[in-house]
Amino acid sequence: MAISFYDKGELSSGFHGWRVVATVRGKRRQKYFSVNRPSPQVDEALWHRYQHLRARYYEARWMARSAAVKYIDFIRAEHPATRPHRGVGFHGITLGIGRGNRCQSDQCYFSVNVKGRPTRVWIHQDRTLTEAWHRAVDLWGEAFDIRPKDIAKKRAAVPAPERFKALRKQLNKHEGFDLSVEVLHDVYAEQRAELAWKKVEVTAKTKSDDEQLLGFGAQLQKEMEDYLGTRGR
Repeated sequence: MAISFYDKGELSSGFHGWRVVATVRGKRRQKYFSVNRPSPQVDEALWHRYQHLRARYYEARWMARSAAVKYIDFIRAEHPATRPHRGVGFHGITLGIGRGNRCQSDQCYFSVNVKGRPTRVWIHQDRTLTEAWHRAVDLWGEAFDIRPKDIAKKRAAVPAPERFKALRKQLNKHEGFDLSVEVLHDVYAEQRAELAWKKVEVTAKTKSDDEQLLGFGAQLQKEMEDYLGTRGR
């Protein structure tokens, strides 16, 4: 983004005035504002100020557009340098498996990639996948000045455990690691708990249905006995 003034004779084209240049998403844009008056009746100093204001306006407009585009790309696309199976769909957070200073064994984590001071949010028996994701997204939002509504959307989009399964496969098969399947144990904890709860619900429903069926059978038997007893009299 730049605004430049060219005096008379400085350019071979004969242009005299301001030039604004900007690059938005790789596309170069430029606009010229000549200080040559449209007619002698126009005050020279006034025309200079007017063209300069127009140039500054376009510079501000393109700067705002560039900032908006960068923000949108940041929250909607992964960084071009993101390595295989690490991305989560936007800049600033990646998946990882490894050991920290306090880790006795390899664990899965989310990395909030602030330049010079990345933060790892570990997934373990005391912090579920969802809890770790929420913590990572909150740190990401604070570090990169993300709008609250965009933070809320990212918090709701918790990565599936299978994403870490794919990363483990990538590390073992292509990057020389030898990570056991146990490294995924805590990542799948919520899924296991949900399946267990569904099993309990199904068991409870089956038991309830059986009880209702037995009750219905007993009632039917009683009604038949009462009916037959009436016929016998």
